Amino acid sequence: MDWKSYYTEGTDYYNAAMGASQKKTLGNLVIYNVVSMSVENYMTCLLMKTGLIPEHSSISGMFRELKKLYVVPEVFQSEIRFLNRFMNFCSLEVAPVIVPDDEEVTRMILFNSSLKDWVEGCLNIKSTI
Repeated sequence: MDWKSYYTEGTDYYNAAMGASQKKTLGNLVIYNVVSMSVENYMTCLLMKTGLIPEHSSISGMFRELKKLYVVPEVFQSEIRFLNRFMNFCSLEVAPVIVPDDEEVTRMILFNSSLKDWVEGCLNIKSTI
């Protein structure tokens, strides 16, 4: 896949998360996962655009790589940490699932929108959304 494919997937996930959030058609845990997929694809898109294949598939790992290449808005760091609070990483230990509430989902959606806008600015493209 090239970077454009990741951008398209990120946008598709973004649209799905926005629609589900507005229509209340999916549960908050599902919306969180869709937002996370959008964020992951947008970050992968930017890294691939610069010719790099991400070393890590985690959002935090890709974010660290992006910070080496771009001037990233400071607030993104706290939003990445916020998203990671709900992540259930592979582990031998049983970890409880944390379901975000409506306010937390709204925060995730707002971050996803900000990230999308920033990525499009870095790519110098205009969204059709």
